[in-house]
Amino acid sequence: MDPVRHNTSSQSVKDTSFEVEDVYEDDELTLQQSNSFAQADVLPLAKQERSGLPSARDEGKVDMGLNGPHRSSSPTHRLRLSLNERQLLAVTFPLKSQLQILAGPGTGKTKTLISRVIFLLSQGVHPSNIIVTTFTVKAANEMRERIAAMVGPSVASRLVLGTFHSIARRYLLKYGHLIGLPAGFQIADETDALHFIQSVLKEVNPESDKNDCRQVRNAISNLKSRSILAGSHSALEYTTPDVAQVYSLYQDKLAEANFLDFDDLLLKCMELLRTNPVVVSNIQAVLVDEFQDTNVVQYQLMKLFAAKRSNITIVGDPDQSIYAFRAAESTNLMRMRQDFQGTSVVNLEENYRSSAHILNAALAVIKQDTERIQKTVLPNHDEGHMPVFFPARNPYMEARHIVKEVQRLIDLSCGMLKPHDFAILVRSARLTRPIESELTKAGIDYRIVGGFRFWEREEIKLLVNYLVVVKSRRSPVLLDILNSPRRGIGSVMQAAILNYANAYQVPIWTAIERAIDGQVRVNAKVRATLKQFVDIITEAESSQERSGRYMGCQMGKRCGFEGACSVFLFNPARSGFA
Repeated sequence: MDPVRHNTSSQSVKDTSFEVEDVYEDDELTLQQSNSFAQADVLPLAKQERSGLPSARDEGKVDMGLNGPHRSSSPTHRLRLSLNERQLLAVTFPLKSQLQILAGPGTGKTKTLISRVIFLLSQGVHPSNIIVTTFTVKAANEMRERIAAMVGPSVASRLVLGTFHSIARRYLLKYGHLIGLPAGFQIADETDALHFIQSVLKEVNPESDKNDCRQVRNAISNLKSRSILAGSHSALEYTTPDVAQVYSLYQDKLAEANFLDFDDLLLKCMELLRTNPVVVSNIQAVLVDEFQDTNVVQYQLMKLFAAKRSNITIVGDPDQSIYAFRAAESTNLMRMRQDFQGTSVVNLEENYRSSAHILNAALAVIKQDTERIQKTVLPNHDEGHMPVFFPARNPYMEARHIVKEVQRLIDLSCGMLKPHDFAILVRSARLTRPIESELTKAGIDYRIVGGFRFWEREEIKLLVNYLVVVKSRRSPVLLDILNSPRRGIGSVMQAAILNYANAYQVPIWTAIERAIDGQVRVNAKVRATLKQFVDIITEAESSQERSGRYMGCQMGKRCGFEGACSVFLFNPARSGFA
């Protein structure tokens, strides 16, 4: 656990846990300043004139081409002209309202949400009085960059823009003392949380293992996402007595160490806003992206953020709600309509991403959900090619089919299509491995976006190093794998073996064998561990006449990384051990 990495304070800091910069100064965010995040103009007058934005004499409005004369070359005017009819309707909806923008994939929902922010600025809303929540840090950063490109970085930086967690953290840094939150609290990441739970779980159930820790961690997170607190009667209704007990002890451990986990950030912020609503009394507008993925606590936070004026704009698509396992509530769409009877709905129907055939195929599947909110998606492109459904029996057959299809299309185009003209989409990074293997066999160059190439992965490098030692015990990588994965042979024991090898001018392998025999000063536990390591290598040596698949599987089982060995064996010939 690294306390420095997670340390927070009441000063202006960079949010290292969420990678969203806290843009407020030390003298801001005080209750004595009319409860506003910033009292200054949107831009200093000199900077406004240089940037081409209206000065303070124009009440800080950003010209979007909706408030009178404008320059046709201005970015905001070009943005307005790029909106279709429904997008423009959503963007220019009256400020004092509750608006749901239901937008399917490829309908320009992000551009619409950004344009809505620009419109609010053009209506005189100060950027620090606008909250915009996104689902991921990446989405927040991209949105801020796009807004900055239109209104300038100084204006964009004053928006309260980020994930629910990062925004909650900002409020807790400034106002946490109002609910008794100690200064300098730390944020427990997933690894920290598992360590806390493991220490508690060992007290409740000494025979528990790592899998139990993760299951309990997920159960506690789901309880918190439903606003069910430790020690409450509801906790016993939604989970087992053992988990409820661990939940209470886990919270005690966090409190003792002055930690909050990610879920606690939201719960504590909700407590803060309920008991001190004046903290957000300056907020004039709240905008929520990916609303279908919000949970109960996030929905309540949205209402608390907007408690003063109830000006809310949400963007979502119930057809894309896939995070129920994280306690996401797609029913929040209907809950909002019940809580705010005057909620208006604008459907973005024009799809700019996919062809008509793809959209029709997707709708044919989605429409089977008879309880879905009915909405139409209209293609902006022509019909295009018919989608092909290939029912593969396993991942390897699927990978071979994909690669053959790429080769077929390259041949049909007489080489006009190149490998970089193709994109292969997968649900998760681990699914790329059989495809990478088949692309390598076919001699087709490829690039992994957002991950490592197959042979650059750490587990693959480790397995290759093991096989190198199997081929030659004198390989210099022997020391690299001696304690990988960890088996209790630390740097002190390794140094003792290396010093013996240097002193007696023998190979490191020989020094290891003599350590097992007791000739090198190491403890009994290390000798037993070294014996296990030597057995792994010698067993692999005795099976060299067998296939690389067999060697890898046996070695993987002995070393404890079967998952890595299974992907390595898609193309063992590459390593020279087939």
